[in-house]
Amino acid sequence: MPIFPEYVIKEVAEKNDIIEVVSQTVALKKAGSSYIGLCPFHNEKTPSFSVSPRRGIFKCFGCGEGGDVIGFVMKSEGISFHEAVKKLAQRANVQLPETKSYDDDLAEKKKEKRELLYMINKDAAAFFYKNIKTSKDAIDYFKKRELDGNIVKYFWLGYAPESWTSLFDYLKEKGYTEGDIYDAGLIRRHESGRYYDYFRNRVMFTIFDVNGNVIGFGGRVLDDSKPKYLNSPDSNIFSKGKNLYSLNVARHSKKRTVILCEGYMDAIALIKSGYENTVATLGTAIGEHQAKILEKYFDEVVICYDSDQAGRNATNRAIAVLRQSGNLKVSVLDLKAKKDPDEYIKTFGKARFEAMFQNRKPDMEYLIEYFGESYNLKKSDDIVAYISEMVDYLKLIKSSVELDVYANIISEKTGVQLSSIISQTGLRKSGATTSVIGGNADVINVVNKGTVANDSKQYLEKTRALLLSTLFYDRKLCEKYLSMLDESMFENSLHIMIFRYIKECMENGEKVSNISLMAKFNTNDEINAVSGILALDVQSDDTDKAVKDYIKQIKEKGGAEKAYELLKNNKITLEQFNEMIKNKG
Repeated sequence: MPIFPEYVIKEVAEKNDIIEVVSQTVALKKAGSSYIGLCPFHNEKTPSFSVSPRRGIFKCFGCGEGGDVIGFVMKSEGISFHEAVKKLAQRANVQLPETKSYDDDLAEKKKEKRELLYMINKDAAAFFYKNIKTSKDAIDYFKKRELDGNIVKYFWLGYAPESWTSLFDYLKEKGYTEGDIYDAGLIRRHESGRYYDYFRNRVMFTIFDVNGNVIGFGGRVLDDSKPKYLNSPDSNIFSKGKNLYSLNVARHSKKRTVILCEGYMDAIALIKSGYENTVATLGTAIGEHQAKILEKYFDEVVICYDSDQAGRNATNRAIAVLRQSGNLKVSVLDLKAKKDPDEYIKTFGKARFEAMFQNRKPDMEYLIEYFGESYNLKKSDDIVAYISEMVDYLKLIKSSVELDVYANIISEKTGVQLSSIISQTGLRKSGATTSVIGGNADVINVVNKGTVANDSKQYLEKTRALLLSTLFYDRKLCEKYLSMLDESMFENSLHIMIFRYIKECMENGEKVSNISLMAKFNTNDEINAVSGILALDVQSDDTDKAVKDYIKQIKEKGGAEKAYELLKNNKITLEQFNEMIKNKG
């Protein structure tokens, strides 16, 4: 981060009204003490983007982006911290001291390098496109796949000649150096020291990032060479596991549902048929990073993989990854009649595909049916194996209601009791009785009310966040209640850091500051999470009473939760457990 004195950064932030700055990009409407609008960082129809003038922060509760006025300028304009501060200082007529930062220079050089690699890849894409007409095999391939000139141009499809150095020579004539062309992943170096083209005699699929920059390529052979598909190697701007084909198209579809395919041609076929909300993985299984990207722009992912066994296995893995990502709804479009979406639409037409799309199955319903076809549910051993398969996926369910719904379907299908199936997941202790917990009424309430279940953990974390947010903005309440708190009451590392910051400011007689606090965090995800905490506002006319209630709930529920964990791990006896619950931790 550039070395600007903290007092200067605070002055820049304070003299730039966040509502005025954000309003230059987003149409805001007053809602209570805050303002709301459509988020500029992801597509949405219902406003989830909130700006608090009193707190000086913005937060999107749809995609998770958040921060202060400097952070907004950085994210909305894609510029560095240093550049954002300079821009806002100029806007507010704040004189900045001369600074020199190695980190800032390094960041600028990295940005310049990325821009250069984008340019090289863009020129390479133009080269590949131009060379289609020189290859009868490439033309025949595109015709066979029913891709006309407009589609070829729209997706920047192309052809890499069967030559060792044609692209290399072309790019050198453009003025690019060997090192930069190599860094773009377009050439390789022979042990003799000579460079040669990475892609040769292949039809080319241009890969864009979400902002429309050319970041890499996928090439398909026109003969029997191996590998059949070849992707650009990872570089400063490209990673197979962190990008998705045609995401630049899908994000502008204005739809909250996205179709996830396995290959370039499947995505192109669906987009050509009107499903612009389609993306494809780049020759790898979908990963956590890609799931987070999809969650940023969409609410539901419809998995539409090949219907062969490899595709079905990939579907099951994708369900697990997408479920773990957080809030995405996941469903499956099972094309049993044909191998892939491209083949299905060509054989049966768009109308039938649309009917299949409308009748897609929720992921758990699909899995219940899929694994059910693999076992004879009249045999005891198969029933045990079937439930074992399903339990691994039921564990990914975050909602107690949803868990009950699907566990009940499995119960009816197999004849096994619902409570037995749920207990296998370890997510909830169903039907707790006095024989399990020693007859203590308080313990029965703790277990049956789900204190140790996910919903209660989330509630407790929300209470902690509300407490921190309230104390952060109310110094009098902080002075009154801070002595009643200690670090052990918080579990989340971000909560602990915020608590430490507040306590440090109070002990030193300093004023808390969004700028100072966020400077303590390094990643965008952390800053977004902290912004979410600071954006929470207690919905009460009596904040004093609210703070007392928060502290009481954290001590009681947190104590019960810790007691249960100790008992579960055999670190305390049942009598000690009951005593802890009786004394509220």
